[in-house]
Amino acid sequence: MAQIRIRPNGRIQFDIHLYGCRFREGTKLMATPKNLAHAKATLKKMSAEIDLGTFQYRDYFPNSQKVAKFELLQRAAHPDRLYPFFDNFANQWFERKKATWKNSYQATIRAALDKYLIPEFGNTLVNEITLSQVDYFRQALKEGEKKDGSRLLSNRRINFLLWPLVAMVSLAAEECKFEYPLRRYKSLKEEKAESHPMTIDEVRKFLDKVPQKWKDYFIIRFWTGMRSCEVHGLEWEHIDFDHKLIRIRQNWVNGEVCDVKTPKSRRELKMCDTIFDAFKRIQAVKTGRSNFVFIAPTGFPPSTHFISRKLWFPTLKAAGLKPRRPYETRHTAAVLHIAAHENPLYISQMLGHSDTRLLFDVYAPYVANASRLDGSAFDSLMRSEGLG
Repeated sequence: MAQIRIRPNGRIQFDIHLYGCRFREGTKLMATPKNLAHAKATLKKMSAEIDLGTFQYRDYFPNSQKVAKFELLQRAAHPDRLYPFFDNFANQWFERKKATWKNSYQATIRAALDKYLIPEFGNTLVNEITLSQVDYFRQALKEGEKKDGSRLLSNRRINFLLWPLVAMVSLAAEECKFEYPLRRYKSLKEEKAESHPMTIDEVRKFLDKVPQKWKDYFIIRFWTGMRSCEVHGLEWEHIDFDHKLIRIRQNWVNGEVCDVKTPKSRRELKMCDTIFDAFKRIQAVKTGRSNFVFIAPTGFPPSTHFISRKLWFPTLKAAGLKPRRPYETRHTAAVLHIAAHENPLYISQMLGHSDTRLLFDVYAPYVANASRLDGSAFDSLMRSEGLG
């Protein structure tokens, strides 16, 4: 049963008795005629759901600390459920799938489950998850904002958070024999990836301001376009000075060595003289017993957080450059290699891309400025022929 009480301070309180326990939830609403009318309407709806057995505490008091207690009692009162609850099925699904994922990816999926999916759907029977429920949840994610008013999550991030839900419900429908409810679900249209590569002049300004100890590290990143995890995973056995090759064989992610991102990421990079000299300088001052090329103050390869907070952003600020991600070293390498008229196949191989399309899809707008291939040569030709 459920009823309304007026507290001594004049505020409205809901008093609910369920599963042998009493749940009291205060509100900030004063007991005015208007507020009481609204509270009674809510109470009527709650009472109807309680009678039908469909009442969910979190629907009315989502931020209450009593939600967990209610759901525990609710589930204990119905041990003969035909289908599993989402949180149980989600945890089982994760255990079944994790052997096929890298440790870093396991951590990412686990975070998506624990932070977003289980809190929202955990106490729902897996066969009772509906398309409308998923749509409303997705819309709430889209409306999340940062302190500056910008969106908290991009469409791409939201799609990533929801794909485990879609995969789990699909598997549950197949294994538990119920109709799959998300047939009409469609992913959000994802924004085109934004890149902000540096110009040659900006690279020069950056290298002039970066701490001397880490200058060669950034030269290697600007010249080769290697991913952060690839650079940090380099060991001296991967540096072939005799043949001037860098062999990409492993990544350093979340404090451990792991496989490269894709089969194409396993590659050899030809060292130009600048890169060769940079590695020689690093080798000449090598100290300690670690076999990794780059070592942070912790004695281990640097983390992306260390590079970002201690080196990248402070150097950008010192050089008077606009903020951008450290990943832009990769975009910068791609754009400047294209601008230098290097063979697109060579550039794709250098970056570990599967084909050359990504080069032009992502970097084409920047190449014209970098190489001055802006149509002026064609215009000059036509003018010389008297056609302009």
